[in-house]
Amino acid sequence: MSESVSNELVRRVVTAALLIPIVLIAVFLGGWTFLTISAVAIVLMATEWEGVTGGGMLGRHALLNMFTGLIALSLLAIGSFEYVFAFVVAVSVASGILPRRDGSYSIWPCIGVIVVIVPAICLVWLRALDFGMIIIFWILLVLWATDSGAYFVGRMFGGRRLAPRISPGKTWAGFYGGTAAGVIIGVAIAAIIQDFSIFRTVLASIFLSLVGQCGDLAISALKRHFGVKDMGNIIPGHGGIIDRLDSLLFGAVAVGIIIFACGGILPLWL
Repeated sequence: MSESVSNELVRRVVTAALLIPIVLIAVFLGGWTFLTISAVAIVLMATEWEGVTGGGMLGRHALLNMFTGLIALSLLAIGSFEYVFAFVVAVSVASGILPRRDGSYSIWPCIGVIVVIVPAICLVWLRALDFGMIIIFWILLVLWATDSGAYFVGRMFGGRRLAPRISPGKTWAGFYGGTAAGVIIGVAIAAIIQDFSIFRTVLASIFLSLVGQCGDLAISALKRHFGVKDMGNIIPGHGGIIDRLDSLLFGAVAVGIIIFACGGILPLWL
């Protein structure tokens, strides 16, 4: 292992060791604690998104994204998910009508509102459900296992590149290793609960792992499009908040859609 890779690994491990307990405690406590950490994530991601996509770190679209996210989280505490989602979509459309400082228009602020805010409101809505804490723990641990499995297996075996034009460092070995790790952890978490279907748990874990890896590739494609290495630099060894949450942004929405379609009462593994 080269010195640069070793240093990167150390930074990743140390940062994860510091941040993961904070996130897990926030999920466990729920309520205003989880709402607050979601709000902080929205503010930071809105800044990163606008900085990378061309409007400036604190451009008008970044501020609009921040305030929309904070309002959406506040409304979610007193209103229904459907109305909050409709509000976010309406602001997303409006952000495309709002010109940037130079008078130009862009689709990226519209996409940014959805990417930054919708996953946050999905997670807050899920946490408020009777089984919400376990569901979010399951989402996080499956995605973290997928990310770690892909990283270590990919480094160990190398081989054919998964998407060389988008993310040259990702390999098919890492893809399979990450998916396997996600399934193992997903089944282990569900097994803690007395009533669970092994078949449905495996399918749900594979689905979440694949969605998470697609989210990772999507953000990588975005960074390559704009010619940047990371969305930000706030997290040592990981880049920005969006870099760290890329798989969660997509996974949270996917799980939220499934559970919402089931009436908000059905865990994925029953």
